[in-house]
Amino acid sequence: MANATGSAGPHLAQAASRKETSTAKPLLQAARGERPARTPLWLMRQAGRYLPEYRAVREKHRTLDMFTTPAIAADITLQPLRRFDLDAAIVYADILLIPHALGLGLDFVAGEGPKFQRTIRTREDVLWLRKQAADPDAVVARCDYLAETLRRVKPGLAPHQTLIGFCGAPWTVASYMIEGGSAHGEFFESKMLMLREPALFAELMDVVTDISIRYLRMQVEAGAEILQVFESWGGALTPHQYATFCAPYAARITEALRHLVPVIHFVGESAGLLEPVLAVPSDVFGVDWRQDLALVRTHPAVAGRALQGNLDPLLLFAPFDVLESRVTSILEAGLAHPGGFIFNLGHGIRQTTPVEAVGFVVDCVHGYQGGYSGV
Repeated sequence: MANATGSAGPHLAQAASRKETSTAKPLLQAARGERPARTPLWLMRQAGRYLPEYRAVREKHRTLDMFTTPAIAADITLQPLRRFDLDAAIVYADILLIPHALGLGLDFVAGEGPKFQRTIRTREDVLWLRKQAADPDAVVARCDYLAETLRRVKPGLAPHQTLIGFCGAPWTVASYMIEGGSAHGEFFESKMLMLREPALFAELMDVVTDISIRYLRMQVEAGAEILQVFESWGGALTPHQYATFCAPYAARITEALRHLVPVIHFVGESAGLLEPVLAVPSDVFGVDWRQDLALVRTHPAVAGRALQGNLDPLLLFAPFDVLESRVTSILEAGLAHPGGFIFNLGHGIRQTTPVEAVGFVVDCVHGYQGGYSGV
């Protein structure tokens, strides 16, 4: 596997081939600023707990086993595409598979979410982590089940459908490693390490960033045609904290991969962080549901990149006339952007979301007659 900053190797030719054949794939067209014949649509967490077929699988298997068993993960990835005319599949995985490969002992506890047996909070912890990451290619090789999942998904896609790979952004992943699981909104231990020992925090972020780059390269080699970097907890930071402790590492990831495939950068709860978030280079900017898409598209830093978003996931519980009105408003704003537009939610689907509401949104988006209005 190539060095994170060195030659990409023979898979560059494969990536170039995918670019040449992307004209039939609306999502890739939009990601590159083109105007596809229909508005591309996928939904964050589209493969997951709101689907009864997913819940049926989950009743039989531990969560971690589902992520690490390619046959199961590939089937789950394809479940929503069997129901809905989506333009992409996002591989069924988790943002915490990298720290799991680093030896932190990941488990998913019912009613609590992800938990690690080991946390990273002290200099001794970081020294231990650096030893675990001394051979980064070996760390990524422990995630080879994900590459096999991607290879299994590819034949199940229609010609117009795109395969999405992803990782968690370094701040988000590191926060779980520091907290030992979900921070439940406070991020006390994470911020204490960041603010009291910034050099030590930077060492942790360097490890996560370097492994993430190799991890995403592996996904491209296995068939991912576009990548999303999820910064789920960016909104826990002030603009200065984001710009100082978060953005440089996210930028290292996006800059390392953009010559291979388009990269989407999504930051949750980022309405107050727009300036430093847009300083991170990307091909597509994922717009959080708390922001006004019509205003975001006028920001100078958005020029030259596509937009993705940004329906409030809870609108999927609203009456259909209300839902249709909001979908239409987002389409009008997004399709007025000259750089390309991908319809999505502004975060992930809630687990109690009515399945029929997802189908209704898909029909609304693909049946919309407005088209592009930008110049």
